[in-house]
Amino acid sequence: MRKLLVLSGKEVLVTFRDVGALLMMLATPLALTLVMMAAFGSGSSTPISDIPVLLLNRDEGAFGQRLADVFFSPSVGNLVTATLVTDETAARARVEADEVAALVVIPADFSAHMFPFGVRAQELTGLDVTALASDTPLTPEQQAGLAQAFLQSRTPANPVVVEIYASPDWRISTLVVKAIVSQGLEQLNVQIAGTMQIISRLMVEMAKAGREPADLAGGLQSGVAAHEAAGLPIKLSITSATGRGFSWLGYYASSMAVLFLMFAVTSGGRTLLAERQRGTLPRLLITPTPPLVVLLGKMGGIVLTGILQMLILWGATALIGAYWGYPVAVLAAIVLLVLCASSVGAFISAWARTPGQAGAIGSAVTLIGGALSGSFFVRWNLPQWVQYLSLITPNAWGIEIFGRLQAGRAPSTILPWLGGMILLTVIYYALALVGFRRQFK
Repeated sequence: MRKLLVLSGKEVLVTFRDVGALLMMLATPLALTLVMMAAFGSGSSTPISDIPVLLLNRDEGAFGQRLADVFFSPSVGNLVTATLVTDETAARARVEADEVAALVVIPADFSAHMFPFGVRAQELTGLDVTALASDTPLTPEQQAGLAQAFLQSRTPANPVVVEIYASPDWRISTLVVKAIVSQGLEQLNVQIAGTMQIISRLMVEMAKAGREPADLAGGLQSGVAAHEAAGLPIKLSITSATGRGFSWLGYYASSMAVLFLMFAVTSGGRTLLAERQRGTLPRLLITPTPPLVVLLGKMGGIVLTGILQMLILWGATALIGAYWGYPVAVLAAIVLLVLCASSVGAFISAWARTPGQAGAIGSAVTLIGGALSGSFFVRWNLPQWVQYLSLITPNAWGIEIFGRLQAGRAPSTILPWLGGMILLTVIYYALALVGFRRQFK
């Protein structure tokens, strides 16, 4: 029993002295849990809140105001922070500068398209028909005005457009704004349907009392049915300063490619340790070949493999509809990204002691970096401090760069990001060189 306990204790001790094993067993799942909590919240709270939105209401009718009021209603809560504006040019400039998520433009003829009968009835009778109940007393003049309004009002042939002018850098927030506008339009549609039913019953009662022709009531009922079948005469349009919106396919195509690139380069980097353990590396070093050439040759193979991997994934996902951006800019980003990713693999291999340890550390770094950077969920849903922290990983730079290109940004806009990624590459390779010099002594 004592020998069994000693052997068991020894295995436990060896395991807990292995930094790679500790990273894989403890640090990685803990880090993934914390990052997912930061992204999705720890309970009933939501990480998406206070989305800055601008509202431009050109409509002078009641329905435009009611749609705008949806953004301030308790059902929306603190999801958005809406601000009413009057200067459309300045508002669009703020969207293009990424100061706010979106600008919602309610057109001038919104109420007239939304409910032509209600607008005409208010003109003739002074009544807000949406506030009528089935037992609301009406004067003969008001009843006649309602009948006349129905005969004169017709649904416009072309739908009116409610525009959401969105920033390409507020991808998830744009979807939230769209959902709020859609909710508001549906509420208005339900209200209109109820109002039309009330007016229909009023017309029926008027026909029964002999105050209006019976065929008017029947015509009104047919009009109600036609209105419900036609649906809302409103079109919701989402536009962007760059002309391209957010694509889940494009986002996950590039983010998953970056993630598995990291797996490949960190796995390839440990081959140096395996060769040293098998004795092939020392035999290679006693040849006239300088150690630096040996190192560059090994890392060059890893870089070429990574570039081919990314090119294949780019081409394959493009065939199924994923858009990555301007081809020349994407190609430049791929080359620099692979160099950056290989520097992390070189850093791990330079300081790890065994191939197994390098593999464990590489997997842990890849998974944690992927979680921090947004490989498993949309990066821009993460808190700002997590997004900044993730910039120590190549994953974050790759996702940011490809995200901008997929949003239709000009290639010149990614130059600062490419510069930052080059700087990160130099730092990791410099640290790796120190470790390799220690190994090659």
